[in-house]
Amino acid sequence: MSPPLTAALLAAVLLALAVLVVPVRDSPRGHRTRGAAPGTPRGPRPRGRRPAARARALDVPLLLELTAAAVSAGLPSGTAVEEALAALESTRPDAGPDAPRDAVAEELRGVCAQLRLGADPRTAWSGAGPVLQPLADALLLSALTGAPAADLLLSAAAQARRERRRAAEEAAARLGSLLVLPLGLCTLPSFLLLGVVPVVLTLARSLLTG
Repeated sequence: MSPPLTAALLAAVLLALAVLVVPVRDSPRGHRTRGAAPGTPRGPRPRGRRPAARARALDVPLLLELTAAAVSAGLPSGTAVEEALAALESTRPDAGPDAPRDAVAEELRGVCAQLRLGADPRTAWSGAGPVLQPLADALLLSALTGAPAADLLLSAAAQARRERRRAAEEAAARLGSLLVLPLGLCTLPSFLLLGVVPVVLTLARSLLTG
């Protein structure tokens, strides 16, 4: 095969790969990017107010352990939960008057307020969500049976940590399968250029010169 023909064939293969790999971008004439909705503004986004930061999720296992320590010190259950929540929120990096509010923490404050006013524990904890259920179950079981609240709270904290560790391991296992497609798309162009294109050029040269 003559050198001009080889160069032309190589350029055609590279051009075909570029069309398949390179994403479509906006042209100066204002054509829309693939997948963009009609009327979508183009260009850099205008600077404005940043969205409000999300509240950091409440660390329930640590809350259980702090409540157990407060109960062991002799505090009533409602006061122990309040003090544990206050200690937990004081250590958060976003603590302050302008810090975003955590819905679970606000829900727990409502339960503590009812207990402070003398409400029945079962009534006060009836509105607790699933996140606070381990705390509610431990304190209610202690109130109904007389079992040591600290032991029940520490057992619930250990169980919550095991469940969190198991969920993290399952998420890490799913990540491996989710990365197969992106990694394949990243390595496919190099494989085509280094493995397929030389073979195609060699076969084309042998056919044209044979």
